[in-house]
Amino acid sequence: MNYRVLFIISFLILAMGLSGLFFMFPDENQSAPAQNQTAGEHPVAKRQTAVLLAQTTRSVPQGALLQAGDYAFNELSVDSDDPRLKFDLKPLFENTDNYSLQGYLVKQPLQAGSFLSANLLLSPQHPDYLFSSLDPKREVPYRIYIKYADRYIFDSLKNGAVVSISSQQAMNGQNRTERNTLIRLIDNAVVLQTKIYTQDEQLLDKDRNIFGYVTVKLDVEQMKKFYSLPKDAHLIVLPNNEPPQGATNHRGIYVRKLRGQ
Repeated sequence: MNYRVLFIISFLILAMGLSGLFFMFPDENQSAPAQNQTAGEHPVAKRQTAVLLAQTTRSVPQGALLQAGDYAFNELSVDSDDPRLKFDLKPLFENTDNYSLQGYLVKQPLQAGSFLSANLLLSPQHPDYLFSSLDPKREVPYRIYIKYADRYIFDSLKNGAVVSISSQQAMNGQNRTERNTLIRLIDNAVVLQTKIYTQDEQLLDKDRNIFGYVTVKLDVEQMKKFYSLPKDAHLIVLPNNEPPQGATNHRGIYVRKLRGQ
């Protein structure tokens, strides 16, 4: 092999080495800023969302009407991907500042500490609420009209509340004089709905001077007491803090669905 061939081979080797160095250094220079940029980046903060959550404070049976002590509210901010977002109850109270679930019907049994959601509850304004709150074999809704003079009852009455019902009626006393007597009819009726008439509705019913009405849940035996009342009897509804007897058994149609009836 002559010197010319060796020179050409050496030149090729040198050229390949230089070209390798030429392509290697720019990559290192480009990767260095990228590494520095990555090291200087901070985690992107997740968007916070304000939610209104409600958890049960004790076990609640299916078909029960919620009472104030059955749940507790909690307002807090959570991340945009927090699973608790699906339990946000703010959409239920878009048009009111009064956060209350009293009287809402529970669609399924709940353990203490369970989160409440709109899908688990039936509001008193829902078309199926009355029917779902009753056992049609033994319970009926009974509407009691409230006169203007008794309108104070609406100040302390909510759906799901327990009330007593009395009848004020005239009875003959001594010397054949009439006197008004208050007779207790029902001790613990559950309120299903309340309605205060608008001004237009009051004008339509001005002859009776009706301010609104209260719908309660009664069984057959309780209903019999109302059929024996005189026509001029005046029904009076008053709050009762005592829980209704057998309240845990009044679970409405959802229990019957569970049993396949």
